[in-house]
Amino acid sequence: MMKKIKNILFRIVYILVIIYLLIFVPSIFGHKPLVVVSGSMEPNLKVGSILYYHKEDLNNFNTADILVYKTKDHIISHRIVSQSEIGFMTKGDANNVADSNEIFNQQVLGKGTDWCIPYIGYYASYIYNHKYILYIAISILIIDLCNDYYTIRKKKVGVVDEENT
Repeated sequence: MMKKIKNILFRIVYILVIIYLLIFVPSIFGHKPLVVVSGSMEPNLKVGSILYYHKEDLNNFNTADILVYKTKDHIISHRIVSQSEIGFMTKGDANNVADSNEIFNQQVLGKGTDWCIPYIGYYASYIYNHKYILYIAISILIIDLCNDYYTIRKKKVGVVDEENT
């Protein structure tokens, strides 16, 4: 009974670690994840979703593209409503009016995708803010893998010893 419980718990930990790592796989290809934390872009980008963005040449931005930019305190993703030589004017899809501040070119992080992965941002944000949980989980998985290897190796050595006697 304890072995079944242990196996179920380890499977859950494996799944949670794999999900967290899969969130960051697109980073290999230049698509960085961003957790949507406000409802300013709903219904397209729901709170708690993961939005991916990538670096883009400033000349390749068009009206209605999602612009990801950094302010003093936050990273924001809003749609471009107009652009000038020095920056962009943006607006959240759910907002009634455009943002009051112009976004300067040096604030731009990239272009966001029009799709997102719903709800997984809550999980990613929690783990990102509590990295020790990820480190503990990975340590437990490494110990489990080593234990499994040791058990299999011990059985093989036992079989070889029985054949030699």
